[in-house]
Amino acid sequence: MAGIFMGVAIAASIPLGINRSLSRVREDVSGTFYYDQAGYSIYDGLEKRREAANNLITLAGRYKDKNPELEGLIDSLDYCVKASENAWSDDYTYIQEAGANAALDAPAQALAEALDSMELSEQDRKYPTQMIKQMKSEQDKINRSSYNEEARAFNAKVKSLAPMALVKPMADFSSATAAKDSAPVTAAEAAETVVEDIPAPPEAPGAPDIDDFEQRVDQWADDFSDGVESGVEGFVDGVLDGIFN
Repeated sequence: MAGIFMGVAIAASIPLGINRSLSRVREDVSGTFYYDQAGYSIYDGLEKRREAANNLITLAGRYKDKNPELEGLIDSLDYCVKASENAWSDDYTYIQEAGANAALDAPAQALAEALDSMELSEQDRKYPTQMIKQMKSEQDKINRSSYNEEARAFNAKVKSLAPMALVKPMADFSSATAAKDSAPVTAAEAAETVVEDIPAPPEAPGAPDIDDFEQRVDQWADDFSDGVESGVEGFVDGVLDGIFN
């Protein structure tokens, strides 16, 4: 019974500790979405891209009577802007926000090109190109945010700890996908180290009666469970601190 219990406790505690630690790290990384190491906010950057897209929609609205095709392009971009406004990932991954942001580019470019092909007023002629440049400029700032680097590093650790890591990866808002992976800690190495840290059970007293023996076994099982969970979580926290730092 003790052997079975020990195996179950170890099997349950290792992924529990890993996922608790990864969740804490993910919360720290998620804060850089609003304020990164340079003080830039991707959240504000997304708002500025939507603002430029809305300005493009407003401009196109002045000329849709002259070109019926503009209405469909306007509707397409307006849909994507609203989707970006309503995108919200409540699990700190920002996957929905990143996907909705990326979806803005194609319809905005199509609408700007349609406007460029038309005869616009002298005052409006410069605006389609200018608004696309604003969107691209803000996306460049988003791409260079330190959030992306931290998110890629976090995702690499999640991948290296699979299948025990059950947390979702975080969104990378930049176009870069390459990331340097640290040497992962394998499940076998983790289990081996944990076993070494497990405290040995106390020696059994000489010939106790049955009731007293059962009580001692129950008490030892409770103490052992607490020791295993504490030891495993401490080990996992130490390993992940080494990986992330």
